[in-house]
Amino acid sequence: MQVSAVPRALAACALLAPLFAFAQGTVQYLSGTLSVQRPDGSVKVLAERSSVAVGDVITTQRDSYAQLRFNDGGQVTLRPETQVKIESYAYDEGRPERDNFAMQLFKGGLRSLTGLIGKRSNNRNAYRMVTSTATIGIRGTDYTAIQIPPPPPGQTPPPNSLAPGVYVTVADGAIAFISGGVEQLVGVGQAAFSSNFNLPPKLIPPPPNLPQVTPPPSFGQGFKPTSINAGSSMECIVQ
Repeated sequence: MQVSAVPRALAACALLAPLFAFAQGTVQYLSGTLSVQRPDGSVKVLAERSSVAVGDVITTQRDSYAQLRFNDGGQVTLRPETQVKIESYAYDEGRPERDNFAMQLFKGGLRSLTGLIGKRSNNRNAYRMVTSTATIGIRGTDYTAIQIPPPPPGQTPPPNSLAPGVYVTVADGAIAFISGGVEQLVGVGQAAFSSNFNLPPKLIPPPPNLPQVTPPPSFGQGFKPTSINAGSSMECIVQ
């Protein structure tokens, strides 16, 4: 007697449930090349549905975009030549007081759409995005952070180029942009700039030449799996 596909899939989900339960995030969409350096020093190339976890240093290559999705529903989209590290992550559906998310942006830029960690906890430090010049805290929002590096030694920056530092823009909600001991609130449609961890950030007119996090139209179109709900915050993919 032939066993139907759905019972087989449910059995597979049951076997894989512990693995999904401990997976803190996955590569949801990918266009180009994405690599990870694990805490043990090993380096691997990632694909859609690859897992990511605390301690991972994740890098997009030239012309590459990637979207990471975390167990609380949060999403981080990385633009080309971006490098981030997942510093900490804790999400327990029944224990919001334990929520914790911290990511470090080493270079490049990203767009972050926060999940439950950025919305339900009374702890303002539950979410932190650390950059080279400032720390970003939020209460449920959609924002973009772009890090502009200084020119190489001995080189003069091109005319009308952006000053080195970190730029943020907000599409929804608000962020706390913190540097120099000052917390600058940045709301919808606003932009802010931080040039140094020791100097206060400041609101600025949105720069027209600020790099954007805009994946190609085909981004995410090649991955449309059938899914079976395997419980809250967990999905089992059926091939």
